[in-house]
Amino acid sequence: MDSTARNGLAAIVINLGVAAIAVSQQAAPGQPDAQPQTVQQLIAPGGQTAPGQAPAGQQPLGQPIGQQSIAPQPPQPPPGFQLNQLQQTALDTVLNAWQQNNAGIKTFSCPFQRLEYDPVFGPKAQDGKAAPLYQNDGELSYSRPDKGSFQITKTNKWLETPAPGQYVEQPATIGDHWVCDGKSVYQYRPDLKQLVEHPIPPQLQGQAIVDGPLPFLFGAEAAKLKEKYWLKIDQQQNQNPDEYWIIALPKFQAQAADFTEVDVVLDRFQLLPKYMQVWMPNRSHHVYIFDLANAKRNGLIPLIQSLFERPSVPFGWKRVVENPALQQAAAPAPQQPQAR
Repeated sequence: MDSTARNGLAAIVINLGVAAIAVSQQAAPGQPDAQPQTVQQLIAPGGQTAPGQAPAGQQPLGQPIGQQSIAPQPPQPPPGFQLNQLQQTALDTVLNAWQQNNAGIKTFSCPFQRLEYDPVFGPKAQDGKAAPLYQNDGELSYSRPDKGSFQITKTNKWLETPAPGQYVEQPATIGDHWVCDGKSVYQYRPDLKQLVEHPIPPQLQGQAIVDGPLPFLFGAEAAKLKEKYWLKIDQQQNQNPDEYWIIALPKFQAQAADFTEVDVVLDRFQLLPKYMQVWMPNRSHHVYIFDLANAKRNGLIPLIQSLFERPSVPFGWKRVVENPALQQAAAPAPQQPQAR
């Protein structure tokens, strides 16, 4: 992999800040497992956020759609996300260092594995540990600031027969796939045989991808992450001194409809995600394992522009254009990440 390590001083500064809050921080309350998710509404709303207000175009919790509050109340953080000054400083230090590292990334590609856990249809837990229903391979690519591609390239499903059970490749299965060409986000929906297009408003084109779990992969600005998510660093759940564990809960209903929590494990030196865990409302969850050793940073992706071009509609499918409004989410209960 190309050189991505941060210098030792920056790593030490961040580590000291994280270590300082570890003693005072409470572990997040728990949640069990979740089913394959879709990545929807990847488009940022326009406008700036005034103090005590929700971002423009996003509906605050408890305020009827179409009505405006004279004195809007700022949303309250859920339990475990009311940070003291020390905790907030440590979080800001990590987010700002992560943002600074991402600023040097012009193009990035990385293979990954996605483990999909399903509490209903998944394999029975062995030795107290759940097993994934699917073990999938994929590839993600990014070209700064707003072009991206995410694709599941190989699907392996757990089959109990023949005994004792095994993962079997499903060559006919079309995996999750989305493309952002800077003007629209295109999402493949194999279950509906639809290619869903989310147009990006002209005034927002050319900006970073900032919604869904994607900013945690492609590095949105720290301020934008804090605007859309309740965030905290949780070092009690992860004791590896070479990792930072960031837990994020969505503030808005559009994201909360698709996922209730995102847990990101950053490599302390490279400041890139090693793992990401996404919890869905149906209690299933996906674990992403990123192969940073084979990732390419600032490589030859600009020569492969077809990755980010508007995709064609597969035979027998139809194109659907959607642009749902964002709404403020109720403060969700944080989930209990599984130990790694």
